[in-house]
Amino acid sequence: MFKNYINREEREDANRKLPKLMVEGLLLGGTGLGVLALIFEIAADAFSVAAYQTLLAIHGAEGYHQIAIGAFIVLSVLLFLGIVPAYKAGAYLRPNAGGSGPLVEAIGPPKMRWLSWIGTSLFFLDAVLTIIISSISASDVTMLVLPELAPYRILLAELFAFAIMVALVLLGPKRAVPLFLIGGGTFTIFTILALSVVGGTSVANPQWAFLTPGIVARLVETGVTENVVRAVGDVQAIGTVLIFQLFFRSMSSAMLGFSGYEVIPASGKHAARPKWKVINTALTLAAIFLIGTGIVQLFAANQWKIPATEGYSTLLIEYEIMSVQTLGEGVEPGDVDVTEADLLAAEVIYDEQRAEHAFENPLGLDETPAERDFYNLPEDEFVQIVAYEIALSRVITTSLTGTPGETFLFIAGTLLAIILLLAQGGGYVGGAAVAANAARLGRLPKFFLDDRIGIGVIWGVSAMLIPIIREVVVVEAYYAFGFVSAFAITSTTVYFVRSEVLHDRGIEPGSSEAKSLRFAGLRGMIAAYFMMAVLITQKTDALPAIILFGGAITLFQIYYANGGFKRQEKKVSIPEPLPGAASPTFDQGVIRAHDQARQHGIADAVEDLITAGAFAKFNVGPERIIQLVCYLYNVDHHLFAEHDDHHERTEEPSIELEATYQEAYKQRDQILRRIEDYSHFGIFTFINNYHINWVDEEHGRDASVVQKAMLDILFPLTDHDEIWEEYSAYKPQIQPEPIWQFSRRRYVWAKDQWPNLSDRITTIWTLQDFDLLPRDIDVKTVISVADGRRQMHVKIPPRKAAPVLEPEPKQDEEE
Repeated sequence: MFKNYINREEREDANRKLPKLMVEGLLLGGTGLGVLALIFEIAADAFSVAAYQTLLAIHGAEGYHQIAIGAFIVLSVLLFLGIVPAYKAGAYLRPNAGGSGPLVEAIGPPKMRWLSWIGTSLFFLDAVLTIIISSISASDVTMLVLPELAPYRILLAELFAFAIMVALVLLGPKRAVPLFLIGGGTFTIFTILALSVVGGTSVANPQWAFLTPGIVARLVETGVTENVVRAVGDVQAIGTVLIFQLFFRSMSSAMLGFSGYEVIPASGKHAARPKWKVINTALTLAAIFLIGTGIVQLFAANQWKIPATEGYSTLLIEYEIMSVQTLGEGVEPGDVDVTEADLLAAEVIYDEQRAEHAFENPLGLDETPAERDFYNLPEDEFVQIVAYEIALSRVITTSLTGTPGETFLFIAGTLLAIILLLAQGGGYVGGAAVAANAARLGRLPKFFLDDRIGIGVIWGVSAMLIPIIREVVVVEAYYAFGFVSAFAITSTTVYFVRSEVLHDRGIEPGSSEAKSLRFAGLRGMIAAYFMMAVLITQKTDALPAIILFGGAITLFQIYYANGGFKRQEKKVSIPEPLPGAASPTFDQGVIRAHDQARQHGIADAVEDLITAGAFAKFNVGPERIIQLVCYLYNVDHHLFAEHDDHHERTEEPSIELEATYQEAYKQRDQILRRIEDYSHFGIFTFINNYHINWVDEEHGRDASVVQKAMLDILFPLTDHDEIWEEYSAYKPQIQPEPIWQFSRRRYVWAKDQWPNLSDRITTIWTLQDFDLLPRDIDVKTVISVADGRRQMHVKIPPRKAAPVLEPEPKQDEEE
């Protein structure tokens, strides 16, 4: 079951290359992104949400850190022992798949195809939610640096979403890669170093927990956080049933930290070769990073008694505590001095919150235990607690002012804000890529093939929802269903992988290697299905919206692909392309997708012929050949521009489309022959127009004699009878401009070559015309050809004998 399914030689070769693969692509060179470059590129999306993972885990556990830690440990085990092996197996089988939906189409059995429709819908929803979460989170983090902007928090989130959208549309996803590399790399390295210090100081100084109430009080006062969730009493004091409820609720919330894991294999098409090794190593290291940082954050939060502060990352509170005590002037409990102003401010807060609570919840329904205890406090006790927190907050601010700790917090907040901004890029680019893949499958309109259109659509939907959602904790439930579904789809696909796919990777179906690979999928299925069950039971309120919007997108895909909700025929027939015809319109998206796959096959066949030098003999630039092929086979010329990226070919997104592609690609010889025919047409046109200059039928040189001689000289490598038969079938005609632009180059070539090659034979013809050479003569002329110099024998036919004029008999003068 645990046998390595990768061929030994292939595995050893990949291991030898791993040191180089670790750093390849960091400077945007090499064959693609190496391990670290791939991790840094997706760090914005995969790691940024981890900054809120601790907050959500504690929030789900209602402030009980021990429950949150236990839930996160179980999640980590499911990820590392279940999801990671399944994703690594999927990456080995098809590293270019680009996500769970395309993976089903590429390697899954036909009965599972319906999962790809659902996967596409949920991934697109996830892309929208990524923009919402990232923009709101970036706006929240900005409050650390600029707290005076708190009233404009949602407007700032809208501006962030718009700014990243505009940048990606203007630059393009590929040109934006350096931004992700620099931002993701800086954030990852900074987080590892900073959290190492946080973990060490939390172990050595648990007494610093007294700073937490002051920091939280400032966040509430400035409006950065609107709700604080604290534990009420000790965890041993609550019942077992409630512990399990909070455990699963915390687990369902903490899953958000693993949301970006799907991005790693989705970005695999940009990886260096061997791709599977780069992706698999990145999957392992990313899992270690996510699990390690999550454990450290939760441990420090438990040590320093940090509650769940909606709208503000627990990580930043930990950074602030560490900064005050290690990089600032330091604070001791005795430094806190409660003033009369603090007491008066606390009384105002008491009156405001009591009035607000009475207005919003007059019957006290749906209160948490923490809220119930808080609002039941006597006024004097409430005022003393709040006044102390206000005074503590003031002391903390004073101790940080003008110190390295203040600089550190500024850098940490700025980096987190930037990485959260860049995380939108993952949502935009990933969602646009999924939409483009659906368009390739014929399930979405063709304009989605342009990533910029997908990015614009995702931004439009997100911009409408940001003012409605407003809080990360509101949307995380909806977000989780998408990527957990991707976990389940990928794992199930790996387990039920088709036998021919295993054959292609050198794995014999039924062998121990095949069983080991399927077992990796089974482990992923167990983990993903368990996570999905937790989500369904704990986030039930989110299900109707997920089903509604996911179902709507799926139904639209079905309608567009089939041209309605009618049942599609199993065999798709593609109309035969007519030369020069206008771009066809299709009633069914699936037929359009097959025609697009046909065009890809023709384009790749021509590109490979050009690379192999098959067209070199025509002495014509590639652009003329491409123009001719586009006309003859009705191919979009933009497809040839896609080959400028020098990436290896990505397989068509489904078995049927790949079959259509291969059928078109197999026309290579036919394409070459057809182009050669039009090359001959240009040369034949020259012969037809110019042979008449050397025809002299009175002296035995008729048109066929001259034509055959010209053919022998201009086609020295072609059999005489073959080329003469072809010329005999030639008929002069006006060709469409794209064809003539190619044939004309061959016409000009023949016109240029004929004087150089024919000087010997034309000289002989001229001398014969003046009776300066015998009538019967064999001419051997040397012609330079592609493979050297060829000696050609050209037959000069004898002239017809001139009529003998008998002298008239002399008449006898006498007569």
